[in-house]
Amino acid sequence: MRKLTLSFIALSLAATCLAQEWEIGGAAGYSFYKNLTVKRDSAEATAGFKEGAAFSAFGTHNLYNWIGGQIRYTYQMSDLKVSSGGTEAKFGGRSQAVHYDLLFYASDKESRLRPFAAVGGGVKVYEGTGKETVSQPLAQFAILTKTSEVKGLLSVGGGLKYRLSDSMFLTIEMRDYITPPPKEVIAPFPGSKISGWVHSFIPMAGLSFAF
Repeated sequence: MRKLTLSFIALSLAATCLAQEWEIGGAAGYSFYKNLTVKRDSAEATAGFKEGAAFSAFGTHNLYNWIGGQIRYTYQMSDLKVSSGGTEAKFGGRSQAVHYDLLFYASDKESRLRPFAAVGGGVKVYEGTGKETVSQPLAQFAILTKTSEVKGLLSVGGGLKYRLSDSMFLTIEMRDYITPPPKEVIAPFPGSKISGWVHSFIPMAGLSFAF
């Protein structure tokens, strides 16, 4: 009977350890963008996206003590813009990203506090959602359009993961989503040239639960 009890306890602990390999959670934050440069002859403007709220859902697989994997979906509320010389054109917009990251931890699974770095890739969908007009300001540089465009995405970042209980974790992190410029959503006017990469910096805080 004692051996049977010890075997049951051992199996229960093994099942618990296996269950702790998986987490599901969500996060919220605010996104900031690095502007693109638009040049036309000797004139210059900036184009890109305004700051806005961001929301994420993710699933994490803690593969090993020091390395994990995470699939993530992020929704950003980010209007489009073109600005030059005190004039700004604005247009409704949003983006959605799906990517897979490798997580590199600085401490093992048993640690209460786990700093980590993240790097991965996926896709990001940019969407213009505003109402197009014939006389958009600064249209000689770029036209903000009601369309969508898919771009390859590089995701880099890092943060801190803190164990609140056996199955609940708090994460505070910063992500940078990097893509080529979406030249169909922010369309350069003939004779204009858009240069640079889109960087979206997103500080976020979230909760996850192990199962």
